[in-house]
Amino acid sequence: MTQIVIAAFGTRGDVAPLTGLGVRLRERIGGDVAVAAQHPYEQMVTAAGLEFRLLPKDTEQATRESAYGQAVVDGARMRPSKDVLAQMRDDLTGVGEAMATTAADADLLLFEGPIGSLLGYHVAEALDIPSIGAFFQPVSATEEFAPPPLTARSFGSWGNRMAWRLGGVGEKVYTPLIDSLRATLDLAPQSRRTYQRRRDETWPVLYGFSQHVVPRPADWRAGLDVTGYWWPVDDPAWQPPSEVVDFLQAGPPPVFVGLGSTATARSEELSAMIVAALRKAGVRGMVQSGWAHLYGDGTDIITVGDIPHAWLFPQMAAVVQHCGAGTTAAALRAGVPSIPVTGIMDQPFWARRLHALGAATAPLRRTTLTVEDLTDAITTALHDPRYAERAQHVSQLLVDEDGESKAAGIIAAQLAKSG
Repeated sequence: MTQIVIAAFGTRGDVAPLTGLGVRLRERIGGDVAVAAQHPYEQMVTAAGLEFRLLPKDTEQATRESAYGQAVVDGARMRPSKDVLAQMRDDLTGVGEAMATTAADADLLLFEGPIGSLLGYHVAEALDIPSIGAFFQPVSATEEFAPPPLTARSFGSWGNRMAWRLGGVGEKVYTPLIDSLRATLDLAPQSRRTYQRRRDETWPVLYGFSQHVVPRPADWRAGLDVTGYWWPVDDPAWQPPSEVVDFLQAGPPPVFVGLGSTATARSEELSAMIVAALRKAGVRGMVQSGWAHLYGDGTDIITVGDIPHAWLFPQMAAVVQHCGAGTTAAALRAGVPSIPVTGIMDQPFWARRLHALGAATAPLRRTTLTVEDLTDAITTALHDPRYAERAQHVSQLLVDEDGESKAAGIIAAQLAKSG
């Protein structure tokens, strides 16, 4: 029986959409699908009916315990000292080896996200198993925009290409880690430029986002496929908490506020700011605690834990969000306007895309957020009907896409080709 292993090392947003893809793959190919991830996501994977395989470490805990990690999350400037660079490598020590262990019986491997690209590519080479990259944000060089983790700006065709080249040099930090992994897996030593070039030129990649949000760049080579979104499979046994249902029924649709997997140390400051802005805007609020440990209370504000976005977001008046790839997709699917409050990595990129689509207000930065700015953005999103109209328009476009089926078809073709 065909065995597919999907490796996802990172946050909830790195894992959740893969449950939808995994279920569709199992239906299409008829084999077994396993998802390798960190322990906090075991229930999510098994509730979708997929096999769970364990990857080490805990990304949330590591971020909270790391002075450098906290500085990055909260926007502080830190010089990348030797100790910091060593810590960045230590954070991933053993992950590649664990990927190899979880993947040993696979007929095909999917590696999600930057760690999948960084380490998984070498694992597949060592095991001599066909592999595909699976990403929720663009990682392939193009002249149409700069690397999303680095900037939301565009520097023109030449400048964007240069930004991608400079971004690739950043992988040099992990060269000792990769050299060690290759040695452990009995692979011959290889220069960074050699394996980066081969990966960039030949590795098939699936992008689980919509062409209506990021059109496929015209200068991408064959084998870089934008499939459409992959949607998380929610636990069929899940029921909404009674206090959440009661709150929703007690008044007009509230404004959701959540920062997802943002392990910030500024919980109290941000929570106070959010509560003040919601009340100044005169709206009810639903604050999701998340990794940021946000909170708010009173008859007009409720604090909630993890609730499926597919169930919750259509009942919101608007969504204040960090613009992670998955939350961005969920807000568009629900057809509700967004108020972007961005932090790091690709979040400003998605915020700018939402704003360009007309489905979100102008992006705000979490590090410089004020009560006044957030109040104004919430008021604008709710009182200008164009934001809801544009969000609903994009939502209808997404209905006609089936990213999971398209991705499953490409993967099935890859299996047939290699088998």
